[in-house]
Amino acid sequence: MVWLNRRARASARIATACAVALTVTACAGGGEDGSEATPTQTESATVVGPTISPPRQIGGNPDATVVEQGRLVAGLDSPWDLEFLDGGAVLVSERDSGLIKRVSAGIATVLNGPGTEEITSTLDSSGEGGLLGLTLHPEDSSLLYAYYTRDDGNAVMRFTLRGDVLGDPTEVITGIPKASNHDGGRIDFGPDGYLYIATGDAAEPALAQDLGSLSGKILRVVADGTEADGSRAPDNPFDSRVWSYGHRNVQGFDWVADGRMYASEFGQSTLDEVNLIEPGRNYGWPQVEGTDGAPSGTSLGDTVEGLTYPVVEWATTEASPSGVAITHEGIYVAALRGERIWRIPLTEDGIGQPHVLLDDLGRVRHIERGPDGALYALTNNTDGRGDPGELDDRIVRLVVE
Repeated sequence: MVWLNRRARASARIATACAVALTVTACAGGGEDGSEATPTQTESATVVGPTISPPRQIGGNPDATVVEQGRLVAGLDSPWDLEFLDGGAVLVSERDSGLIKRVSAGIATVLNGPGTEEITSTLDSSGEGGLLGLTLHPEDSSLLYAYYTRDDGNAVMRFTLRGDVLGDPTEVITGIPKASNHDGGRIDFGPDGYLYIATGDAAEPALAQDLGSLSGKILRVVADGTEADGSRAPDNPFDSRVWSYGHRNVQGFDWVADGRMYASEFGQSTLDEVNLIEPGRNYGWPQVEGTDGAPSGTSLGDTVEGLTYPVVEWATTEASPSGVAITHEGIYVAALRGERIWRIPLTEDGIGQPHVLLDDLGRVRHIERGPDGALYALTNNTDGRGDPGELDDRIVRLVVE
């Protein structure tokens, strides 16, 4: 499978080099007291990542701790997504500017070329719209897919990437309804090689239940760099691009090695969610929000009267869950309003009790597993809703045990 091939190539690169080296500087604030629970913060040090081997078993400890913490880059403006390039550099999307930056050795370089001109000239960054998700084709890293808001709606576009030059765009999907709120935006390739796209309800909740609308859905489409890009993937449940529906505003998703797909979702005023995504399922919005409004006796993860309920829910003050990263031992969820990173332990056939992994970064937009096995958190304190510090926004590297 494509996803497994990409992971295998990453593991082979690391095994050959024995480690991936990234230059980081210390995060603002904090310190060391010598205890095992205190993250190590390195000052202008080279952090060498461990050799990565495919996990033999899914599952981990009920709790985990950040044992090392360092800053990869600072001074980003409303960043939204990140994607690793071969060789360890990182691409970052900036929502409001419409710029894509390549981060290497602590320096952020703006991509140029006709693709950048196209994005910035057509971008609508009002409200929650703008340049959002990025993903590279798993078998051809010269193909970059981006989700962004334009005057005519949200769109997924394909670009060629040669060094720091972004080529002319090719339309994959256009006309995804937009609004000042609930624009979705997360995109990624699944273990089956197809492109998954999260859309919001565009502030019209009824659209989430309309199978003829692209709003409030997770879509699954072909994305192979040809004219077939954007067409429905085979075996989709409704003979359309829709994979699942009844979503308010999915902001992150990822897969366990056994194929399970988990997605985070903003609630309205009561409950935020993490859902186990299965094809054709209706996740309830706007009839229900989390288990609020569910029939008596409904438990987390149940499917009752045609609606599937989340496997995790939080009060909206604790989360506003955004990006998701999954390892063999846990689901890591970035929280905006909650200003923390949540960890949900994985078991062989389910999940454990969520706990707070870290809460000293402010708003966290996304979290990603790097090729060195570390987690990379993307702060979001400069988006107009946070309290930015001197170094914001940042990419922070976290080693978890």
